[in-house]
Amino acid sequence: MNSLKHLLALSLALPTISLADVSVKEAWIPEAPPTAQAMGAFMTIENSDAQAVKVIKASAPNFDRVELHESIEENGMHKMIAQPFLTIPAKGSLELKPGGYHIMLIGVQQPSKAGDVIPIELTLDNGQKIMVNTSVYKRKDMMHKMPMMKGKSE
Repeated sequence: MNSLKHLLALSLALPTISLADVSVKEAWIPEAPPTAQAMGAFMTIENSDAQAVKVIKASAPNFDRVELHESIEENGMHKMIAQPFLTIPAKGSLELKPGGYHIMLIGVQQPSKAGDVIPIELTLDNGQKIMVNTSVYKRKDMMHKMPMMKGKSE
């Protein structure tokens, strides 16, 4: 009985960790040529919590490194800029899409093809981790997701 009291006292003394209510929809990766050394991952991250949440890290097996990026156009040139974090606004969402924010999978160790699923783990600023099973699609099957590619062939 005494140990139960100590356990209860200890549990009350520990800080409460609040987990954000974050979910991911429509996670996808365009199929890349077998010799490609980088791939982009896209998805919509939703946050129904009353506070903004930051994705501070992403990781995936079979890649040398995984980075958070933003694509921008500057002086007519497209650039990808590594981001220290991605913010999902309170009661909002962030769309990771071609030409915008995305996750870069760099140093491909094992080529992926359409139909494969690549697990990507997102780490939030509160320590929460979210596993996202990301489907690989042929480019022609993704035309509706990639407005900049409409009308172009493979």
